[in-house]
Amino acid sequence: MDKFRRISLMDIEYNLMNLNQLIFEVTDACNLRCKYCGYADLYEGYDQRENLKFPFHKAKLIIDYLYEYWKKQYCADVNKPISIGFYGGEPLLNVPFIQQVIDYLESLNPIGKKFHYNMTTNAMLLDKYMDFLVEKEFRLLISLDGDEKGQSYRIDAKGQNSFNKVFTNIQLLRSKYPAYFDHLVMFNSVLHNRNGVESAYRFIKDEFGKEPAISPLNNSGIRKDKVKEFYQTYQNMSESIKKATNCEALKKELFIKEPETSALLNYIHYMTGNVFDNCNDLILGRTGIPNPPSGTCPPFSKKMFITVKGRILQCEKINHEFALGQITDKKVELDLEQAAQQHNEYIFQYINQCKTCAVKQMCMQCVYQIDDIHDKTSKCNSYCSTKQHEKHKEYCLDYLDKHPELYNKILKNVVVR
Repeated sequence: MDKFRRISLMDIEYNLMNLNQLIFEVTDACNLRCKYCGYADLYEGYDQRENLKFPFHKAKLIIDYLYEYWKKQYCADVNKPISIGFYGGEPLLNVPFIQQVIDYLESLNPIGKKFHYNMTTNAMLLDKYMDFLVEKEFRLLISLDGDEKGQSYRIDAKGQNSFNKVFTNIQLLRSKYPAYFDHLVMFNSVLHNRNGVESAYRFIKDEFGKEPAISPLNNSGIRKDKVKEFYQTYQNMSESIKKATNCEALKKELFIKEPETSALLNYIHYMTGNVFDNCNDLILGRTGIPNPPSGTCPPFSKKMFITVKGRILQCEKINHEFALGQITDKKVELDLEQAAQQHNEYIFQYINQCKTCAVKQMCMQCVYQIDDIHDKTSKCNSYCSTKQHEKHKEYCLDYLDKHPELYNKILKNVVVR
């Protein structure tokens, strides 16, 4: 399919009415100084960190703004879940704001929304606020890079490794609230040159019975003068797995977190024609309605992210210059027509590449992650020729031939739910 459509104001309105996740950057302050942090010296493209805290009156403005859209979708006896996320910096440095937001949300007249809360935290203040987090049933993502050596990039303001404090706090949470820990606590480990997939995975699995997500360092938005330092810190996930004591056993445990299986999953999902997104497509056939080009999420189709300075973005991973709106002291400034136009301009910049790309139907490339996006001749990072795609197809089929059990496991555990 070579036809692509532009998004419109109505698309964005629909996304706002059906918003899945609203995320506040609670503060840009942090009690750690992680070398590889997306807001640290290795990167650019974010507002200057000024130890700010999000003012509640601005949060109320955006909640009231969205509430008017949510009311339009109200259906009696239906409670659609919406996740309210608290992000940082370190969000536990501004707990009063979080409490105010939750109190306000829970004071609103029912409109068919069920609010759930989530937070990413470095766990340094977990001992102080765990009672509150448990009471409100927060889904908690704890950042822990493995053992003491693996955690050694996560240092405090005095340059001390945060491991002992974090590890002690996690143990306290687990012992005090075991049911909560089992059901609502997850871990994320950043992969770098002081740990490895095996060491981080094994440590967290053995100590806490949890399977952590493993995240390679973000390779977008690197400062030009820090490229060498970045790649000295960076570690490739596939290469790290190959170094494991028992590579195949680790791959089986990781399952879809393992890059080769993840690639196979995408191939099966998008290229075989055997996976349907809904019952209508299965019974009536796929509609063939054109999609926008690239894998860039249309504004607010997945989430809305509000920076501590009130910038409105469609994702926390996007450069702040691409903000679609702003919350001032008095109102929400969000021109949906202009937001659609801005989005279309950036994604259609790559339309000629999208038309000839062999994997356009499974594209996951966000154009905002292309560093030279302002260069009209810039190339998409994920462009794939027919020849390259045939090689990838052969690779996937060969991998499936060597691991035939994966096809059934993927269909049962991942695609068909």
